[in-house]
Amino acid sequence: MSDAYTVYWPQDRWRSALRVHRPLEVMFGGPHVSEPSFRHAKVSVGDLLYAVGVYRQVLLVLGRMRVREIVEVDVDSLDGYFERFASWRFLAPTCTTEVVLGEGGTLVHGNQAVAGEALKTLTYLPRRGPRPIKHVNEDGLLTKAISVQGIYRLAPISALELDAVLQSPPSARSTVPSRPASKQAHDSATSGIQTLF
Repeated sequence: MSDAYTVYWPQDRWRSALRVHRPLEVMFGGPHVSEPSFRHAKVSVGDLLYAVGVYRQVLLVLGRMRVREIVEVDVDSLDGYFERFASWRFLAPTCTTEVVLGEGGTLVHGNQAVAGEALKTLTYLPRRGPRPIKHVNEDGLLTKAISVQGIYRLAPISALELDAVLQSPPSARSTVPSRPASKQAHDSATSGIQTLF
């Protein structure tokens, strides 16, 4: 039986993914917190990977793919994968040692939010037993993103909830504005706006 995992993407990574207009087909892993290991997280062939991110204290389900193969790579063999998946190169910011090849991927979206009530019950299954996502306030907003950062196995009911989010109409509350073309335009667009993540 396959499992399901969330894979956290920081904002710069998922904003870049929004510009890739093709289904999610690859992810990269390594030995660092900024690019964690899929093998260490016990991800296997057939498992589902849900890319998630945080925008203004809301958990976004960015996209999903099924693991077809996990390949261990070195510096020499990695270049071939970077060439093959040039559109997704930004997902490998540091010392990459794994390439996760996917199938059945979705497009990446920035407007599929986990509702506050669902977020309060979303549960991970680490080795030491089930744990809900921490740092969720009474309004169903994340006060800290630390408990979703990394690669975590989902409880089956929570995986179904994330699937439902992907299949639901976009959430106006979480819609991510498109990135301004220049830093000056960005500074102008975001002046006076304070965001937690």
